[in-house]
Amino acid sequence: MVLPDNTNEITELTVDQAKELAERYGDLELNGLITLSPDAAKVLAKYRDGNLFLDSLTTLSDQAAKALAKFEGHLSLNGLAALSANAAKALAKRDDEVLRLNGLTTLSDEAAKALSQFFGPLELNGLTTLSEEAATALAERMGDLELSGLTTLSDEAAEALAQREAQDDEELLALNGLTTLSDQAAKALAKFEGLLSLDGLTTLSDEAVKALAQTTSLSLGGLTALSDEAAKVLAQHKGHLLLNGLTTLSDQAAKALAQHEGDYLSLTGLTTLSDEAAKALAQYEGKYLYLGLSTLSPKAAKVLAEFPDGSLFLDSLTTLSDEAARALAQHKGYLSLTGLTTLSDEAAKALAKHEGDLRLNGLASISDEAFKALQANSQIVLPKQFNRVQKSERKQAIKGSVSQPAKPHTAPEAAEWHVANNGGQSGAYTTQQVRDMIEKGQLPADGLVWKPGMTGWILSAECPEFADMFVIPSPPGQS
Repeated sequence: MVLPDNTNEITELTVDQAKELAERYGDLELNGLITLSPDAAKVLAKYRDGNLFLDSLTTLSDQAAKALAKFEGHLSLNGLAALSANAAKALAKRDDEVLRLNGLTTLSDEAAKALSQFFGPLELNGLTTLSEEAATALAERMGDLELSGLTTLSDEAAEALAQREAQDDEELLALNGLTTLSDQAAKALAKFEGLLSLDGLTTLSDEAVKALAQTTSLSLGGLTALSDEAAKVLAQHKGHLLLNGLTTLSDQAAKALAQHEGDYLSLTGLTTLSDEAAKALAQYEGKYLYLGLSTLSPKAAKVLAEFPDGSLFLDSLTTLSDEAARALAQHKGYLSLTGLTTLSDEAAKALAKHEGDLRLNGLASISDEAFKALQANSQIVLPKQFNRVQKSERKQAIKGSVSQPAKPHTAPEAAEWHVANNGGQSGAYTTQQVRDMIEKGQLPADGLVWKPGMTGWILSAECPEFADMFVIPSPPGQS
């Protein structure tokens, strides 16, 4: 039987067909497959050039699970509605690649104990309930843990999960489905030493805010408003602070957050900001400041340009006036304006005088004059595939064109990178695909990346494969 080009159309798989698929390159998607024999699973486990997606399987035998445990890429089994303790024990023997089990709505204590031995990123976003025993078991494991299907969490389960020993301050515990959180649960979760994501919460009590301010890294993307008092409390937070759901911010709250003691402050949900609030945030002494402004007045641009040698991200701006460009050009640090698709000649000439690294890789069309001005500054990053080629360059290219020898066939690069940004996760991607995402402004410096072999997620700007795409200067006081 000839295999279809679209592998998702395959509903049954013989061993011979599995052998044929195992010779292919790239991610292997078999999301139409409804049954999988142990023998076929054993063959698929030998696939080495991508990730394996089996999201239509609703059941998995213990023998098939044992076979798949030897697969070395990311394994997605999001269709499973149940998982036996023996199957969980088998899958837990996988190395540190991503394991997705987002179709499970319940997890037995025995299965949870088995999965506690799995040390890679584990996604259980379909779980709607979690017993204290299961939480205790999962807390014993290392690696990212996503439980964003939980809408409620008992104080006891929160206490158990908080005992997880994070390998670094970016190891993820995602509980983005929680809509309420007791003060006691907040106090318990504050003990977690990695990145705590609670993006489903829309309100928090004063006591809960006070407790969460003690976390290592915190994301509260569901909050759309923040009282001045809560802002003062969160300003005492000493790690990464992401408040990307805020759509408004008072001047007093801005002044409070400007005192935040951590290196990262992300407010990408803010589309407008008063001049007074902008002036306050410009005094922030952290390393990175992210704002979601869609418009920027010349006055606000002038005060934000005073942000002291840090990295300023204004990637939601789609237009920039000449006057605002002249003001931002005075900024001395790293400046990202990847949302701009065009610039006037005057704005381009102004930004060309910027003395720090400047990213304008979202530009789609500018004049020759604007291009020459920007190109003259070696610290400005422009799109690789720029929508502009000078006529003289075209003629020269045609004149000097010669036939090139055919390039030898090489196997495509394996897609193994996963990225996480603004509470969402996707992948897998090749290294070049991730670099293209960065180039287009789709993955910022504070986005997270991970691939098999890494102990946990790290910032894209700090990953050796992608650090050159950001060229972010050292914080003040460091060489």
